[in-house]
Amino acid sequence: MPREITDEEYNFLKSRQQVADFIESIYNDPALTREAKQRIKKKYPTLSIPDLDIEEKVNQRFDADKKERDEEKKKQREEEEEKNQKAARKRTQDDYGFTDEAMKDLEKMMVDRNIGDYEVAATYMASKQPKTSEPTAAWDSTRWHHEKQDGFAEIAKDPEAWGRNELTVAFQKAADQERRARS
Repeated sequence: MPREITDEEYNFLKSRQQVADFIESIYNDPALTREAKQRIKKKYPTLSIPDLDIEEKVNQRFDADKKERDEEKKKQREEEEEKNQKAARKRTQDDYGFTDEAMKDLEKMMVDRNIGDYEVAATYMASKQPKTSEPTAAWDSTRWHHEKQDGFAEIAKDPEAWGRNELTVAFQKAADQERRARS
């Protein structure tokens, strides 16, 4: 049985119908539907919107997987950087002969001066603090050790004879060169 309504009720229902028509067009528009559903879900969190709920669950799972992969990549990158840093440290220590204490000083200087390369820092440190050279076995503070030089025994035996012999050899070489130049 039909019911009669007042003009006020009719106008209210008509305005509600207009709002429903506007919302329905937005809700069904492919470009706007997701945003509209999210806003509805924000206003009514317990309301079930199956396609939005499924999409959010899938997105959460993808985000979790991506986060896990990113963390794994970050961990691998950090391990590789640490390995490279340790190798550079060891190579520098071996090349420059730095002690562990010297390496600590080097690393402190690297931090203080904002130097990121062991080679550069070691070169600088070595130039500012050169190592003292180790004496060789042939060096002696009291003697020259000229007796160990080649031919010294012959010179010491008879210096004049050695000198005459050297002059004769030199004259002979000069005469040979002059003969070759003439021919």
